[in-house]
Amino acid sequence: MQTSCVRSGQVEVGIIAHQGKEFSAIGASVVGSNLTAYTRLKHSDTQLTSWCGQTILACRSEVVQRYADNSLAIMFRLTGNQFIVGYALADDGMLFRGELLSKSDEDDARYLARQLADDFAQLDADDEEAFALSEEQ
Repeated sequence: MQTSCVRSGQVEVGIIAHQGKEFSAIGASVVGSNLTAYTRLKHSDTQLTSWCGQTILACRSEVVQRYADNSLAIMFRLTGNQFIVGYALADDGMLFRGELLSKSDEDDARYLARQLADDFAQLDADDEEAFALSEEQ
C-alpha cells in the first residue's frame, strides 16, 4: 500500500494505492473560515496536520471537552484574539473539523468549540445510522 498527497490551492487530496487500485479523498482543506485537518498529539499538545502528516498548525491548544467516545471539542489559540475551534474524533491521527474565530475571547471560543462538537457529533451519528440502514438493505 502506498500513500501520497496532491495539493491544489488550499485543498489537499489524499491518495492510497492498494492492490493495483487507487482510492482518493479530500484531505486537509481551508475554505473561507472553515478548516479540515488531522490531529497529531506531540508533547501533550494537539497539532493540526495535513493528511500526509505535514504540520499545518502547531500552537497552544486546549481540550475544551472530552466525550465518552474519546472525541473532543478543542480550541487553538492564535494571536490577535483569534482562535480555531472545532471537533476532533480523537487527539491523535483523527479528523478535525472547525472554523476560525476572529476578535473573540476565550469563553466565547470555548462555547463555540462545544457547539461545533455537538453539531458534528450529531452529523456523524446520523451518517452512521444511515450507513447501517443502507447495509441492511
